Amino acid sequence: MRHFWLASRILIFFTTSLFADTDLQYLIKSHQWGQIENHFRNTNPSRESEVYSLIEFHEKSPNGDKEKRFRYLISLVRGVFVTESSEEEVRKILTQTMPFQTTLFKLSYWKLYTEISQRNYLTPQERIQFLNRLNLEEDPICRRLLDELVRLMAANNQWKEIIEKISSTQESHRRYLLTGDTQYRYGKAKLILGDEKGAIEEWLNCLQRDGLSDSTVHLIAADWSKYKGSGSILQLAPSELTILLPAISNNDKEALFKTRPELFSTRLAYYEGFRHLSTVLTKTGKTNELFRVLRSNKTFVDMDSAFIVSLADILYQQNKFQGAIELLKTFPGKDAGYYRVIAASYDRLGDRELYFENLILYLGKYPFNLFYQDRLIEYLVDRKGEKSNYAPLAKFERALAEIPNLPVKGRLVYWYLRSLKENGDTEKLKKELKRYYALCPGSYYTRVIREEFLSLIKEGNKPDNPTYNKEYLFEYLSYTAGIPEESYAILGRNLGFVYPKDSYELGNKLGGMSSRIQGHKLLNLAKEYFRVGEDSLGLSLVNFHVKRENLSEEEKDEILVGIGDLTYNTYYTAFHTRSLLKRHLIPDDPILLPTSISVRIYPRPHQSIVSRYANENDISEDKVYALMRQESFFKETATSRSNARGLMQIMPATGRELASRMGITTYSLYEPETSIRLGTKFLAYLLKSNSNELKWASIAYNGGPGNLRKWKKSVYSGDFNHFLEDLPYKESRDYCRIVVSNFYAYDIMKKYHKL
Repeated sequence: MRHFWLASRILIFFTTSLFADTDLQYLIKSHQWGQIENHFRNTNPSRESEVYSLIEFHEKSPNGDKEKRFRYLISLVRGVFVTESSEEEVRKILTQTMPFQTTLFKLSYWKLYTEISQRNYLTPQERIQFLNRLNLEEDPICRRLLDELVRLMAANNQWKEIIEKISSTQESHRRYLLTGDTQYRYGKAKLILGDEKGAIEEWLNCLQRDGLSDSTVHLIAADWSKYKGSGSILQLAPSELTILLPAISNNDKEALFKTRPELFSTRLAYYEGFRHLSTVLTKTGKTNELFRVLRSNKTFVDMDSAFIVSLADILYQQNKFQGAIELLKTFPGKDAGYYRVIAASYDRLGDRELYFENLILYLGKYPFNLFYQDRLIEYLVDRKGEKSNYAPLAKFERALAEIPNLPVKGRLVYWYLRSLKENGDTEKLKKELKRYYALCPGSYYTRVIREEFLSLIKEGNKPDNPTYNKEYLFEYLSYTAGIPEESYAILGRNLGFVYPKDSYELGNKLGGMSSRIQGHKLLNLAKEYFRVGEDSLGLSLVNFHVKRENLSEEEKDEILVGIGDLTYNTYYTAFHTRSLLKRHLIPDDPILLPTSISVRIYPRPHQSIVSRYANENDISEDKVYALMRQESFFKETATSRSNARGLMQIMPATGRELASRMGITTYSLYEPETSIRLGTKFLAYLLKSNSNELKWASIAYNGGPGNLRKWKKSVYSGDFNHFLEDLPYKESRDYCRIVVSNFYAYDIMKKYHKL
């Protein structure tokens, strides 16, 4: 049998016929099983990374073989290639010398354990022995392993061994390694072995964990009652009692609230107890008691204003609109949701003025909520058939002043200009048409506005020197809408003088994240998991690091962009760069962004595949990317709530029909080759059916060709822009705008930046 632990370290330097590790890991991460299968048709695996790629292939590819996967798992852990997946071969692992534990080795070790358990190959004691062989460190696999190990020991009543195992673990690693269930069993072991004080202390620490499951709380409460006596929990001090509230019955809670009024006036020691008590009081309608709790725990209230908004949301759902308003006004915070709930409550109470005022305050803080952007237009424009009644211009101008100048503001700007036209205010309309681009840079509506008001726009003069200053540039862009064919005077010019504040700094910071991650042990390990598509494991490490170092959500976004860059994970790079732009209120207009930002939010992943099938179907690559960006944001394994899958989000039924027509017999909708091939074919069909117009094809891709035909018949009267405003299905309205603006952005990237 051929040993490959050593071979994998030798061949990496001397072989050129095999994939490089980074290539293999990229193929694994992006589910490109066809390439892996083709490579190994005539080549045997000889490195750890190659064996692991075949393990993943046989697990996730439609051509995979479960028995081969099991043999490769045993082979990788054994360090030699085995010819059979017998229980005897597995048992040899219990006595073999353990190698250096790479990330791939640990992943395979855990996957093998899971398979062994399903096949019932080892006795419980042998499984404990198997799990005990892996060294424990700050690693998500070790966390899972320790959780399972302690579970098995508890089932075997090996309480002393549990104490010894956890006590022998490095103190610095325990905070990460101990899950809620492990910590619960650790406390139980102490209790059974006579350390009641240590058990209570461990359980109290466990109950303070963020996101602890109710089932674990119930387990702790049951053991607490068993060893301390029935009813002992109800006699606890308020701080301890409140963190056990999820395990107390509704009847007992009612009795508690009547007999223990000090619960409402005590300054609680534990944030989780504060959350439990506040939530229960809100759900049961005890508003007076809730206010007393909030006043007594002002530190917790100030610490998390989003939690207060969530309580107000509960009151709103209970139709207690005045109560929701009173709660938020009594305990105001910085969370944007404060204005959202107040606006929605005033709307339900029929106070239109206060509804409007709080609606625009909400959109001023968080303008990206398209549902409330639409609600704003519904307030400002009363549309009855072809006739529209507009709110006073002062209302439009108040909203325009409050909401930041971002692409999502485009619909408001568009209807404002229509209201000026309707009111006959031609001079003001001409003035506003000279600056509309500055109000919604990069919006889908910039071109809609230019198209609808072109004759008035052309009555003015296009600035001769658009790069003279910011005002001239925006006047020029308002004249051309940024259309490359109309904007020759600024193509290839340095527009850095007009880039939004913080955009250069953000680009530079993101460029330096890779070295920061590689120099940090925990983040570098997270990167290794992301590299092979184990995103949940990588995220657990990032989240732990963020919490331990008390980092902000913005800093977390920066880390994930860096990890995306390092692992060629376009989804993480693009998604979290966009998140950072939102945090800084920077428009995602590629004309007005440094290249270091724009290439991250408008990337071209899998370009050779996209190019091949775009050419085959005679459509533009940019149209494919425009659709892909909206459908999956470049996440190969994306799955929607409706079960659409892959980069192009194809429904299984649609996939079967397309595959059958194209003669494809075995496929995975998560594999980029398949998803892009089928999605591009479908898009080409829709384009051909709709005069090669992406705006129509995008609606059909989202809402279905049949629905598009129905909507055309009932709504369309010759003007697409007006049709889209009247389209009855909001999701398809938004989808069309986003896809078409994505297409404009990719066209701009190509013609402005040569990218």
